[in-house]
Amino acid sequence: MKWLGCLLALSLSGSGSGLAEDGPVPFGTLMLRPGVRQLFLDDFVIGDLNQVSRVIHQPTKYAGNPVVRADVPTDGNFIQIRDAPCWEEQEQVWKMWYLRFGDDGNGAGGAGYARSKDGLHWEKPVLGVVESHGSRNNNLVTVKDEPRAFIHHVFLDPHAQPAQRYKGMIESRGLQPLVSADGFVFTKLAVPVIPSGDESHVNWDERQQQYILTVKHNGPFGRSIYLSLSKDYEHWSVPELIYHADAQDQILGERYLREVAENPRMWRPTINQPGEYNVEIYNMPVFAYEGLYIGLPTYFESSGRIPRPRGNQDGVSSPKLVSSRDLRVWNRIADRAHFIPVSEMGSGALDTGQILASSHPVQIGDELWFYYSGLDVRYRPNVPKADGYRGGIHLAKLRLDGFVSLRAGDQGGFVDTRPARIDGKRLLVNVTAEGGQLTAEITDAEGRNVLPGWERNRCTVVTGDQLRTELTWPGRMLAELKGKQVRIRFHLKNADLYSFWLEP
Repeated sequence: MKWLGCLLALSLSGSGSGLAEDGPVPFGTLMLRPGVRQLFLDDFVIGDLNQVSRVIHQPTKYAGNPVVRADVPTDGNFIQIRDAPCWEEQEQVWKMWYLRFGDDGNGAGGAGYARSKDGLHWEKPVLGVVESHGSRNNNLVTVKDEPRAFIHHVFLDPHAQPAQRYKGMIESRGLQPLVSADGFVFTKLAVPVIPSGDESHVNWDERQQQYILTVKHNGPFGRSIYLSLSKDYEHWSVPELIYHADAQDQILGERYLREVAENPRMWRPTINQPGEYNVEIYNMPVFAYEGLYIGLPTYFESSGRIPRPRGNQDGVSSPKLVSSRDLRVWNRIADRAHFIPVSEMGSGALDTGQILASSHPVQIGDELWFYYSGLDVRYRPNVPKADGYRGGIHLAKLRLDGFVSLRAGDQGGFVDTRPARIDGKRLLVNVTAEGGQLTAEITDAEGRNVLPGWERNRCTVVTGDQLRTELTWPGRMLAELKGKQVRIRFHLKNADLYSFWLEP
């Protein structure tokens, strides 16, 4: 797994324009640092657009889903995941801890553990840690002195001391931090419980050297997302509201629920009461990616109240895509389309009713792999809750940086950056131009005049599917522009631009 770079530095000092030399950086100037890919989930790097539109790209679901099934007695009828698999370099293996809801003879307890060499084929090794129905031949992990604790999170922290290399959380009227040396037997930290509902996500933010925890509390329109931060995994900030459904979500949710109800290929909620339609945010993983933060909020589009004694709500759940530069202000993307939508019935997968993304994607080769929980329904009447679902752990794949592209069609179009200072020797792009092309030019800070020698007709013409290809201008070297204030203007025709970046 690889996370690159730091946030773009936006200087707040100096003024001026044109080809400014090294010195104070004009207000609002981008600093394009080597190794940080610039994506288009928001408008942060964008100056002008012409005949170009932003397009969201959904990951492709793996044909063999689910990749991990509830196939041992202690799993019960369904399993779920909240934390993405982690790569253990020493053992050369992927490790996964998952939520299990089966009877282990002691009530609800430890999470299940699985491992894989390739991320596709998973085994559940016998750990011998927890006794279940008189035997230790199972894959359960546990919390010391509290075997019935519900372990909600487990992840590998490669920067920690050996005794705390694995970290986790249990639900205990909130969230209680855990640590472990081996990932199988955990110890509670003697720290206060973090206030939370029954959903949360935790990630490590390498750039800011902090843990990011999102928890669920009430807010506008119901379930909402709150943020808590920590530098040491022991002292956590008071959770603050950062994301919730709004009035437009209610309009889109009602439209979506009506479409589901009218589609015979979709699982349709058992309870369908239009007067009770409501959209809430069930949970939201947040992770750092190439200079920004990406969130995958689970939109719970509720179709009505489930009768007592069961209670709660029926409906459909799946994640959408949002981004932020500061963890507080979030940008909804591409008309709020579903990022990983539920599957149609009969596909063989179990993600027809509910989808909940894990903590972050993992990079394998040139792809981002998204592991997620997939459940067949939200509510099945006349059966106990534990028997009401079938579910497993699923996988969907996306090209590297492939969340969003800027697209131009037959007529062609262009996008340029805001005024920027370049610190690099090579300019690369991630683009698909099957039957089309991409070129670029470099202008002055105002975008009025193309710099001599940097015209688009002198630029390398990029065609085909290119995850990383360099743009060059004969007789020119990018290092000539170091410290100058310029714009990079990309010209596209029948092409999608996913990202660009500088290399030293």
